[in-house]
Amino acid sequence: MVKKGNRDERQELILEVAATLVATHGADSISMGSLAKETGLSRPAIYQYFASKEHVLAELVINEMADLSNAIDEKIKHFPDPMERIRIWMHYSLAHLASAEHRVVRQISIESLPEESRGMLRAMHGHFMFSLVSPITQLGISDVTATANLIYASVAAAAKRIDDGSDFASEAAALERFTVAGIKGALAARSN
Repeated sequence: MVKKGNRDERQELILEVAATLVATHGADSISMGSLAKETGLSRPAIYQYFASKEHVLAELVINEMADLSNAIDEKIKHFPDPMERIRIWMHYSLAHLASAEHRVVRQISIESLPEESRGMLRAMHGHFMFSLVSPITQLGISDVTATANLIYASVAAAAKRIDDGSDFASEAAALERFTVAGIKGALAARSN
């Protein structure tokens, strides 16, 4: 019988190795055999923790989404000003999406994950977006969902530009100017 501490350590080892394999060789390099070889565990031991390679990949994505949501919630909770919370959400999300760790997760096709994992990811993405929806709602913008989705799309586009070689600081500044101008426009349209 595996003690809880050992089980958690082995599960973390499997996930660390999986992340390294994805980063160096792509998501297609993951197999239960490659995980067993790289961790030093047997294939049956790998199956004690994960039902399939898709479940391993899903755990990587779920862990990253949970970490991002928790970190953003922690960062913005001390700021009562809705615009400041939006700025923090934008900059923190951009830093995360443009990070090397997130590039690993982007290589994992969401469609290849088990259905129960996709449902969990949708719920977690909803929680992540709520941290943006809440301050947008507080500002009184009428189409909250569209505004939140446009901000998220702008953050993702800026992260892609950074991946393609653009300067992070320049992209972050342009993203903030663009978003603030859009919010001001939405607020002005509301008052007309």
